[in-house]
Amino acid sequence: MMVQDLVRAGADVNARKNDGVTALMIASEKGDQLVVRELLAAKADVNAKSSRGDTALLMSSQNGYLMVVQMLLSAGADAGAKNEGGLTALLIATEMGRMEVVQSLISAQVDINAKAGDGMTALIIASGNGYPQIVQMLISAGADVNASTEDGITALMAASLKGRLIVVHELLASRARVNAKTHEGLTALIIASEKGDQRIVQTLIAANADVNARMREGVTALLAASKEGHQLVVHELLEAKAEVSTSTSNGTTPLMAASEDGRLEVVYVLLAARADVNARTNDGTTALMLASKDAREAVAHALLSAGADVNVRSTNNVTAMTMASKNGHQRMVKLLKEAGAKE
Repeated sequence: MMVQDLVRAGADVNARKNDGVTALMIASEKGDQLVVRELLAAKADVNAKSSRGDTALLMSSQNGYLMVVQMLLSAGADAGAKNEGGLTALLIATEMGRMEVVQSLISAQVDINAKAGDGMTALIIASGNGYPQIVQMLISAGADVNASTEDGITALMAASLKGRLIVVHELLASRARVNAKTHEGLTALIIASEKGDQRIVQTLIAANADVNARMREGVTALLAASKEGHQLVVHELLEAKAEVSTSTSNGTTPLMAASEDGRLEVVYVLLAARADVNARTNDGTTALMLASKDAREAVAHALLSAGADVNVRSTNNVTAMTMASKNGHQRMVKLLKEAGAKE
């Protein structure tokens, strides 16, 4: 039987399954225009919600059924309805990259800056997913380029994290704040530097990103890039006047971070930029001690050649030799002894 026949026979067009799903939701989710039209004509509740808060509009938007979306909107569907996760049709369509549906929802004058439960906006989602056309559409419709999530993540940060260079350019051209910070102090530049994305780092620096911005515990873009071994990014940051011997709240410097993780090429770059080879953390640990602990022999050799003090002691009376011996690194012990380390 057709839907019309069932309705004439007294079928309840708003009957629900155990999960609250109605016939209109099912038809909308499948993109069945004919059934949707017949159900709407039979006065199906266009704004009914399932037990998860989903509506026919949310379901059709997710699957990109433009004609169904337009039919539902014309029938009075609430374009701003949210499911239990706080997602609207616009947020869902954006997440799935449904460009035509996004445009249709924008034309229906939805709240362009509506946020999900975690504070995500359509623009942040589109930026992170790398949908430049949707990004342009949202910005043209008045999306807040500086809106942030509950954690303080902005669209520019999301794009920088995922390496979306075209989107980064679009956001900066639309006056996204290049030095915005999360609650922990993360900036787009620190994010891009940690990821090793040289092109985005260059773009952010050109937009006057603060190369010496610090996170809450003192981490900078240079330290993040040094720790991860991103030599080219380290070079870019130093060229932009990043402070080579900046330190975290516990005294860790970029050279220490690179030395501990065995990032030899970065160590060379930092030393060439006059990093303090004998800088010490709050407990007196040096880059040479950190390199010795994990048998980073090439790094230790570079540090010693740059004048690292082989016999300096931490506040716990530990030396580079102590760390190498304790961890059974005999070749490191030999290297340190040849450099004048005392027993």
